[in-house]
Amino acid sequence: MKAIKITVQIQAIKEQEIECLLSDERESIRVVYFPVESHVVYLDDAKLVEVVRKIQFQFEKVMRSAISGNLRLGQTINCVFIDGFNFVKEADFHHYIRVDRRTENLKITTSETEMKGIHKIFADGSHASEMKLSGYGGFTETPDGEQHIYHQSFKQGSSNMMELLAVMEGLEHLQAIEKIQVNTDSRFVIRGLVQWIHFWQHNNWQTAHGSEVKFVKDWQKMNRLCEGKLMEFKWIKGHSGNEKQDFCHQLARESTNGKK
Repeated sequence: MKAIKITVQIQAIKEQEIECLLSDERESIRVVYFPVESHVVYLDDAKLVEVVRKIQFQFEKVMRSAISGNLRLGQTINCVFIDGFNFVKEADFHHYIRVDRRTENLKITTSETEMKGIHKIFADGSHASEMKLSGYGGFTETPDGEQHIYHQSFKQGSSNMMELLAVMEGLEHLQAIEKIQVNTDSRFVIRGLVQWIHFWQHNNWQTAHGSEVKFVKDWQKMNRLCEGKLMEFKWIKGHSGNEKQDFCHQLARESTNGKK
């Protein structure tokens, strides 16, 4: 998948439309984005138009994000788009999401059935804001059912950070394993590892708005841990009666409260 770097400059903001100047290393084009209809009109005829048409869905996502983040006149957004990238859809969370990074050709697919004979990670994070304490718990499981339980407690932290670190420790324990299934109730972690991380690494670990990615060192480490692997992600709804995930939830809470 080819990374495409484009600069978006906001030239006019009206009630129902936003005028932008899109530029790459060779040329610039003017476009009008209509947020209500999620529609794009191209005002120029150039090669860049065809490039943007191919990644228009990604451009629209950037614009929606920019609008929610208080878009302003004259703002410049440095974007990285990936031609042919498959974004995670809502329905995908009810399937197994696979990311194959064993070759340079990144592949993202979904399946209704899980891979057989695979090592698994079950993980959960917890945060008690009133006590300013956090923790996580999880375990790895071999295809034969052998489990290795782990947990950790922290001062400060956040729910998202704990969810991220919980999966990270599982990956560290399975460093030598090529095929891994990750089970988590965190869509934040799944979206990050399936989707966002591939854009961040092409954009010097910055968001489209030019700010450093939150938990950047942890995401960079996760990126290294996933390199060369076939990862399968399964989202498990919290408190849905999944015995293994409920165990991780309880372990994370006990770690947060200092009972582990």
